[in-house]
Amino acid sequence: MSFLYPRTISIGRQARNTTAGAQPYSGINQATETQIASGIAARIQVDRQGTDSPGKLPTDAAGESIWKIIFKAPLGLVQNRDFIIDDQGLRYQVIAAYPGPMVTTCRCQIMET
Repeated sequence: MSFLYPRTISIGRQARNTTAGAQPYSGINQATETQIASGIAARIQVDRQGTDSPGKLPTDAAGESIWKIIFKAPLGLVQNRDFIIDDQGLRYQVIAAYPGPMVTTCRCQIMET
């Protein structure tokens, strides 16, 4: 951990169901998640996506909250639809992962019940 990367994350991936035919609903289940990496120093920033609500009510959110999680990782470590769990136990699903020349940046949506 450092000033630039003050948080710690782990990365998990859901097992793929390759069974053919009709299947019962098998939504996101932490029990079927495989941990890909852990103990990664990261920076987590909130970002905004979308426009204001067309109703323009005072209590409307300014837009959908999207989180940027930035960390150093080997190329291809994290993929779209992976899960990132931070040091506070919050879970994020990766919407878009893109590696840069120095860091990997993931745009994520927080998983809330």
